[in-house]
Amino acid sequence: MVFRISAKEAARYPGLRARLGAAPAPKAKPTKARASTTAYVEWDQAREVAGARHWVLDLPDTELINANDRGHWTRRQRLTASIREAATVLAREERVPRLTRARVVYVVKPKARTRVFDPSNWALSAKAAVDGLQDAGVFEDDNAAVVTGVDPRAGKRQDGANIRMSLVIIDQGKDGA
Repeated sequence: MVFRISAKEAARYPGLRARLGAAPAPKAKPTKARASTTAYVEWDQAREVAGARHWVLDLPDTELINANDRGHWTRRQRLTASIREAATVLAREERVPRLTRARVVYVVKPKARTRVFDPSNWALSAKAAVDGLQDAGVFEDDNAAVVTGVDPRAGKRQDGANIRMSLVIIDQGKDGA
């Protein structure tokens, strides 16, 4: 029987390989260099909205909820409440009317030094914002018959302490696309 022990384990426990009769750890494969510093395509709002009636709400520079963050539930609850309230206030300020059918695109704008990121990681923040739009009376309900999609997009890099998010509400009702 042959054991394989990583180089890290061998360094931590000197003589372990010899005692177990383990084979040397396989050599690490060389990593591929990234093709470009612009690893994602920025969203082209004009092309996707294409003349449909729409509203753009820029959420304030606040901390967002990342799906990869395993923070405490009370912190997530506090962030959810602040995002929801911000979306409610912005929708009322912009006087977004009640919509029968709409699509929401959330545009995540990373920090200037971010090379690669996944905009769908901020879906929890977008869900809180859509709930805020419902609180503001934009939607009667945020079910699939009313909100046809909540889609992530990568936005332009920007300076600031936090990753920022904008909501683009695209009317798909009788008069919409």
